[in-house]
Amino acid sequence: MIFTADGSILATGSYDTTVMVREVLRARALEKRVPRKDCIIAETPLHILSGHDDIITCLYVSVELDIVISGSKDGTCVFHTLRYGRYVRSLQHPSGSALSKLVTSQHGRIVLYADADLSLHLYSINGKHLASAEANGRLNCVELSGCGEFLVCAGDQGQIVVRSMNTLEVVRRFSGVGKIITSLTVTPEECFLAGTKDGNLLVYSIENPQRKAIVPRNPKTKVMIPG
Repeated sequence: MIFTADGSILATGSYDTTVMVREVLRARALEKRVPRKDCIIAETPLHILSGHDDIITCLYVSVELDIVISGSKDGTCVFHTLRYGRYVRSLQHPSGSALSKLVTSQHGRIVLYADADLSLHLYSINGKHLASAEANGRLNCVELSGCGEFLVCAGDQGQIVVRSMNTLEVVRRFSGVGKIITSLTVTPEECFLAGTKDGNLLVYSIENPQRKAIVPRNPKTKVMIPG
């Protein structure tokens, strides 16, 4: 399930191999004379998109690019237009592996990742293969930087790796604390918040990558910032 950046469209992938695209409607209501905005997901989908032979594993949808991109366990990545739901093209993972993650920038660069071969593959939105790279470990998180120029990856290797969205080359590494990273988000200030398997939260500052806050599971414990 994924929303467009403006929250106007919701796309969901299903075990029946289809993708449903629905409009998100905004309704205004008055409660105690205070205006309130409610979001209502349209019951009838705008489009029901097909083209896969197995369950949907990852999605991307963009109003600006007028595109819906779906990845599947069958190893394919299928493109449809958002406005009309028309089929555009398909990509096949080079080894045919099931797609685990899909990331697309506003500049039309697409990265496919598969757990089966631990590889990253970069394509243009026109389907041209641009680069490939080894992930060097299972990736649990693959996100874009706020500017869209960098790919931020983390996983079982316990570190955050920043790659170029033009070449997939590693441009920076942020050392972890020997913990498996299971979740990651990039803030608008380009800081990284990473959750570990044992329940800790790592906060990385881009300006000073050597300093990171470690927020333990026990909320009574003080936040630790290693020197």
